[in-house]
Amino acid sequence: MIVIGFVLGVTMAAPPGPVMTVIMRKSLVDIKSGFLVGMGAMTADIILLSLLLLLKSYVNLKTYDPIIFILGGFYFIYLALDILLEFLHRERNNATKIVSDYSYFKGLTTGLLNPMQIGWWLTAGLSIVESYGITPFYFFYIGIMVYIYFLSLIIYKSHAKYQDKVSLIVNAFSVTVLLAFGAYFILSFFIMEGIHF
Repeated sequence: MIVIGFVLGVTMAAPPGPVMTVIMRKSLVDIKSGFLVGMGAMTADIILLSLLLLLKSYVNLKTYDPIIFILGGFYFIYLALDILLEFLHRERNNATKIVSDYSYFKGLTTGLLNPMQIGWWLTAGLSIVESYGITPFYFFYIGIMVYIYFLSLIIYKSHAKYQDKVSLIVNAFSVTVLLAFGAYFILSFFIMEGIHF
């Protein structure tokens, strides 16, 4: 159970996606900012697990997929444009620090509006609950915390050493990934709703 939960936590946190891009972006400021984004996203996981346990017997959660996809898609495009505008503004003003307010809440919002994260709980998460109960999830969250901390540390240390190069790479990666996921989720919404252009 310990190994299953820990490995699941790392494998869920590791793939590139909206949450990882926000963690990387905030880790340019300091380790704490990146880690707080991860903690916000992990809180979203706790909320999603709780909802899954409460509602799985009463509500077909899959019926809410279209609204989840369209909200998530537009939110990720908003995040991408926000990062791009902030980066361009910082470059013009030669500022050296990125605004780091609300890191936890940005992680929480990104987690709660992330169709990938919600989809994971409705598929893999649900099957684990039905097979093993909630015990593996204690170690699942430990795995996520370890991964988030080391990701934040690596990005911060790299940025401290290479400054503008790392900042450009992280910002370009973040904007590209968020725009791609945003477009994918909006397109998925149109497909689900049978809307053709």
